[in-house]
Order: sequence, then C-alpha cells, then structure tokens
Amino acid sequence: MGFEDYYTLPPYVHILDNWQPLESPDFLRSVCTNTYIGAPVNVFGYCQAKDGNNYVGLTPFQVQSDLKEYIYQHLSSPLVAGKVYCLSFYVSRADRNQYAVHSIGAYFSVNPQTTGAIGYVNKIPQIVNQTGFITDTIGWTQIQGCFTAVGGEQYMTIGNFNKNANTDTLFVGTNNPDPNYPGSNLYYSYYFIDDITLIDQATVGIKDVNNGNSFEIYPNPTTGLIKFSDERYSHGEYTFKILDLFGKEIVSEVLKEEIDISYFDKGIYTLLLYKNKQLVVTKKVMKN
Repeated sequence: MGFEDYYTLPPYVHILDNWQPLESPDFLRSVCTNTYIGAPVNVFGYCQAKDGNNYVGLTPFQVQSDLKEYIYQHLSSPLVAGKVYCLSFYVSRADRNQYAVHSIGAYFSVNPQTTGAIGYVNKIPQIVNQTGFITDTIGWTQIQGCFTAVGGEQYMTIGNFNKNANTDTLFVGTNNPDPNYPGSNLYYSYYFIDDITLIDQATVGIKDVNNGNSFEIYPNPTTGLIKFSDERYSHGEYTFKILDLFGKEIVSEVLKEEIDISYFDKGIYTLLLYKNKQLVVTKKVMKN
C-alpha cells in the first residue's frame, strides 16, 4: 500500500483516505506546487517515491524533546489469534537532517495509541528494523518481519517506540542544508515512508514441501552461504528461485553447490527447487 489515495479540501488541503496522523507527520505529494510539502522535492530534502508519486514523512527523534511522530491505520478486519502475519514497509532518510536512527518499527494493538504526556508511544513493537542505522538518503530500506497475533489487533502504528534515552542515534551530517532555515536540521531525524504491505503468512505458501525428497538446507538460519544435504542436487538439471515473504523473486539461477545470500536483508525467504522446470521442493530459509 502506497499513499496515492486522498481527498481534497478547499482550497488546497489533501487528506489521506486510509492513514491517520499521531502528533504531526507529513503527507508529501506530487500535486502540491508548494515544495514545502511536495514530492519529490520538499522542505526535508529530495526523494523519489518508492512506488507511485506520494509518501509520508515523520520525525522519530529530536534532540531536545521525547516528542515523536507516528502514522496509524485502522485495519479492515481484526487480526486472528494464533495466525502469523508478515509486514513490510520501506523508509528513506531525509537528506537535510543530520541524525540517523534504527529503531523504527510497527505496533499492532486493539485500540488506537496515544503519546500522552510523555510525547511518545511507550509500547514494544512486534516488528522493528533489524538492519542497523538507516542512513540511506537515495534508496529505500526495507523493514520487514513476522509475528503471531494475540487476536483482536485492529490498529497498526508506525514510528519509534522508545524515549530518547533508549534511542540509538548516529550523527551523519548533511550535504544539503536547508537555506531557508539554517541550523534547523541539526536537531532531529526525519524519515520518509512508503509501500506498506501486511499479509497473512498462510497466503504466501512458505510451508516446507519435500515431496519425498531428501533435500535439506544448512546452516539454517544462516548469515551468508547455504548448502544442501545431498550433492546430487548440484547438477545442471536443477534450478532454483528465492522469494521474499511477499512473493517477490529475489534470484533465479541454476543450482550450485552453495548459494550466497549474505547480501539479503534479515528475514524469512522461500527457496523453490525445480527439476526440469517442475517444482519438487519448497524450503524456508532464515537470513540472520
């Protein structure tokens, strides 16, 4: 889900259909002729949307206050107890702001959340970034993960759920300071968010299927290379594909003795093994 659906209030205010603000996140869109809240150019810097033309932005950290910004959505139906759900969304650091953080995540709850007097949502998110400090200002960094629902969760909130004392920060500087507000970008971090997907894990079919074959993967979980329990699979008649949690194909090649997935993001992937173009094995692979 991107941020393409909105309605207009006169004379120029655009309101998202599906998302609500907590504190004061920003809806950044291409139809805005004022570059303060435009896209891809806005007061926070320059960023092309991950998909479509629009995205949102929020502040997960500011030096002088615990106040933080969030976006949230009322899900179309409550989550079912015991089911595994997988979430993916993308973030990109605004290039005019000089702090990077890594503790951006998502919290699923029965009721809508509030920052209250403390200025932030004091909860433990089910999904949180596992890739370290998010410093990229050109590309988009994927945050993904899976969790088992308690049942009844019907609100998804995205942001930083830590007070400043528990928020790791990295001063990275900027090559694009705001000429209209010199020095203002020194005191907070700002991230764009786009392309949010929530699925029931059962819909992606990642249960292991061996079909009577002895095919096994090791080590699993892995930090890089994966190998196979039977050397006969390392022949040209076998090919493989690896899909992410959301069914996107990451790689498709002739099977080799070992496969390097060290460049993958942390998460769960599906390896599909084919013999003469016929699917024979499906295996889950966890990248740590």
